[in-house]
Amino acid sequence: MAGRFSLPMPERRHGGQPWFRLGQIDVTTTVLVTLLCIVSMFVWAIDPGLLEPLVLFPERVFQLQLWRLITWPIPTQVSFWNIIMLAIFWYFGREVEGLLGRNKFAWFLVILTLVPAVVATLVNLPQFGLRPIQFSVFLVFIAQYPTARFLFNIPAWALGAVFLGLEFLQLLSLRDSQGMVFTIVTLATAAILARSYGLIPSFARYVPALPVPGGDAVDRPQRKRAPRAPKRPGRTVVQGPWDTVPAGPTADTQAMQVELDDLLDKISANGIDSLTGDEKRRLNELSKRLR
Repeated sequence: MAGRFSLPMPERRHGGQPWFRLGQIDVTTTVLVTLLCIVSMFVWAIDPGLLEPLVLFPERVFQLQLWRLITWPIPTQVSFWNIIMLAIFWYFGREVEGLLGRNKFAWFLVILTLVPAVVATLVNLPQFGLRPIQFSVFLVFIAQYPTARFLFNIPAWALGAVFLGLEFLQLLSLRDSQGMVFTIVTLATAAILARSYGLIPSFARYVPALPVPGGDAVDRPQRKRAPRAPKRPGRTVVQGPWDTVPAGPTADTQAMQVELDDLLDKISANGIDSLTGDEKRRLNELSKRLR
C-alpha cells in the first residue's frame, strides 16, 4: 500500500468475515450500519418524526432514554451529499474492518459512538447522522496509509489534511464552539481506539494505546503450558558419536513453539478473526513444521 491505492473489495484482502449473509450480500458491521442508514432515509422521506426516538436529545438521555447514546448515527436525512457520505463510509469502513476483524471493528464503532455522545449530552448538543463517525473512519484509513494515492495522484495525507482543515474552517465560520469540541472528541477517540487496536503505527509516539474491549491488552487469558519435568540428579551421559544429535528441542524449535503459543493465545482471546492474513499463514506454517 505504499504506492497507488487500488479499489478492489477491501476486506477480502484481509480475510474479513461477515456476521451473516443476506441473499448474496455478506453482512459485515460496515454493511449493516450502511443498510440501517439507507432504511432510515426511506423512513425520513415518509415521516421524519418516526426517527425521533433514535436522535440524541440530551434532555431525553437524562430521562434515562439511554439507547439514544448509541442510535444517534442511524437517522439519515435524504440528500445527495448523505448518499456520497454513506458510500465513503461503506468503502473505507470495510477497509478498516478488514484490518481489525469484525469483533474489534464492532467495538471500535460502539465506543466511537458512545464517548462523543456522552460529551454531547454534557454540553447539551443534540446529534444525529453518521457524518462524524464516517469522517473519523476515513481519517483512520488515511493515518494507516498516509502515502496511498487517490485520484489525480493525490497522496492520502494531503487529502486528509484538506478535509480536516475544511471541517474545522466550517465550524469556525459558524462560531460553533460546541460542534468543534464534539469533533475534536470524536477524532481523538477514533485515534486512541485505532492505536489501541494496533493501527496507525506511525502515530505511536503521539497517540496512547489504552486497554479497550476486544483489544489484546484486555483480560487476555493465558494458556497453561505443561510444566517441564525436573532433572534427575545422579545421571551421567555416556559420550559417543550420537552426541551430534540433539537430545531435546533446539533453540529454533523452542522459538517456533513460543510463537505458535502466542498465536493460539490470540485466537483464544479474540477468535480466529483477530488474526491478520500473515498471522494465519504463519500459524499454518508453524503447525506443519512442529508436527
